[in-house]
Amino acid sequence: MSSIKIKLIELVANMKDLEQVLMALVDTKGIHLVLSTDIVSKVHGFSSLGTDCPCISLLEDVDDIEKRYQLDISAQEIRLEKYNFNEMHDFIHDFKKKLLTQSNKLTDLKESIQKCKDALIQVDNIQSLDVALDDLFACEYVFFRFGRIPNDSLEKIKLFMNKPFVFRTFNHDKQKTWCMYYSTNDYKREVDNIFSSMLFERILIPDFIHGKPADAVEALLNENDNTQIMIDTYEKDMNQYIKDHKEKLNELKGKLLFLKRVYNTRKYVLGMGTKFIILGFVKSLEIDHFKEAFEHIPDLEIEVKEPNADGRLLPPKRIKENWFTF
Repeated sequence: MSSIKIKLIELVANMKDLEQVLMALVDTKGIHLVLSTDIVSKVHGFSSLGTDCPCISLLEDVDDIEKRYQLDISAQEIRLEKYNFNEMHDFIHDFKKKLLTQSNKLTDLKESIQKCKDALIQVDNIQSLDVALDDLFACEYVFFRFGRIPNDSLEKIKLFMNKPFVFRTFNHDKQKTWCMYYSTNDYKREVDNIFSSMLFERILIPDFIHGKPADAVEALLNENDNTQIMIDTYEKDMNQYIKDHKEKLNELKGKLLFLKRVYNTRKYVLGMGTKFIILGFVKSLEIDHFKEAFEHIPDLEIEVKEPNADGRLLPPKRIKENWFTF
């Protein structure tokens, strides 16, 4: 026997009113609903209306946007009577696609700047050669590799000094040393494999670089400046796009959070032809309030019974105040 004063309620309504009933149901308090699967397994003719919530994937997309672009999107629920999941999906899809496109462009540009900076350091290292880079890379019988190598690999190179290559170091930091090596084309594969085994990181000189190292430095600096201007423009456009749609994102997330609760209540709904049934236990003192929540829905019936009226159901010993907090 239940230790609290409760009643068993049976709510019956037309299937066309399902969404309206569920939206009212999620705000009720002092209720303990019965899972539809518990009834379906015992009574022939009923079906469970529990279904996967379409809000989950959309909310995950919104959370991904929020984390990826460091946004602060409101988590305040917004009630609504009508909604269109296709419109919500299309907005989120288009928004993510637009940001991803801009973000990828920014990533490519930033990588380009880093490559220019690396090339700038390397070109500066070889300024003493005073030879046109085009001539250097156009050598028919000799190939050149520029890059950097981990400092702890420098000792290992001594083990290969009998191999047909020339190795030269430039400046270095705590982890790596800027360097170059060259050899004849006949030994290209062998020598490249040796340096690859020592984690040599090749740095390519961009194709637009011509002339002597001093000319190359100027060209790289100009390229860097132009790329930075493009980065600033993309970031400005991206930030403005986010600002223009921030309110819409807040609204959308709020609606999805409410709809998530609504959809989660479907697991308590029994289908029966053109009607549906919801069974549950309500605190005796909350019966009138419970009925008032559904007064605006025509053709809805609520039958109140004693807690043990249905032998298939076990009355709860405790009813949570906020049942629909998921």
